[in-house]
Amino acid sequence: EGFPVIAVDTDVDAPNLAILFQAKNNQVEEFKVQTTEKATLIPDKCIHCKLCIDDEFCHFGALKWDEDNLIPIIDSIACEGCGACKLFCPEEAFEVEPVDSGTINHLKSIYDFDVITGETILGAQTSGKLVTELRKYADEVAKKESKDILIIDGPPGIGCPVIAMLSGLNYVIVVIEPTTAALHDADRVISVINNFEIPFGIIINKSDMYTEGNKQIKEYLNENNIELLGEIPLDSEWPYAIAKGIPIIKANPNGISAQNLKEITKKIEVKIKENNKK
Repeated sequence: EGFPVIAVDTDVDAPNLAILFQAKNNQVEEFKVQTTEKATLIPDKCIHCKLCIDDEFCHFGALKWDEDNLIPIIDSIACEGCGACKLFCPEEAFEVEPVDSGTINHLKSIYDFDVITGETILGAQTSGKLVTELRKYADEVAKKESKDILIIDGPPGIGCPVIAMLSGLNYVIVVIEPTTAALHDADRVISVINNFEIPFGIIINKSDMYTEGNKQIKEYLNENNIELLGEIPLDSEWPYAIAKGIPIIKANPNGISAQNLKEITKKIEVKIKENNKK
């Protein structure tokens, strides 16, 4: 409240913010992006020599032989777009061209804020590049609409999509569940964040699920001088709110989860204001 925001879902392999904020039916813009290349055959140049198959031009197994038409066929999912077929074919019967690899979708939530999502096309392998394009588009929308704050839902892991998501951020919120495995994963994410030198804080989700795990996390935070923004306990209201597509603060504004989230939000607001002064 009081901050014009844009929500950005960079979990492009499994986006769900548009569902959570009921934005699916209110589209502003949708377009394809080309962040990868694939090989294509130029049939008129092919002389049916089968050299591409016999000499194993493709080490990824993307070239097969069509016995009926005596031409190579390309498995677009297996193809890595490396261009070896184009390089080795004496007849220059192959080309490597950009292909649609994902979609960027600009929507409006029923709560009257923008939701921008990206989603990879089946078989596309460049989710990191798609996240980069998604971030660029979100920045353009924010500038055009004079909205200073992007709230970005990041992808899991520490791979290319996470690195693309982290670039240029002012603050990161890491959500951890109180288990040893979750703490191990969070430690890896924190190491990446530290490489970017981005300030961050921790939220413990399902904080009362495992007392010993909660204790381990707090010891880790103290040892590493990391800020705990707050804790969200197990709450039976969450499944109901998610199923209805209603934020927990709307579903049960007086509940423990809503109250804790409000306190966490106040802390984050202070950090936003401090950052704006810099």
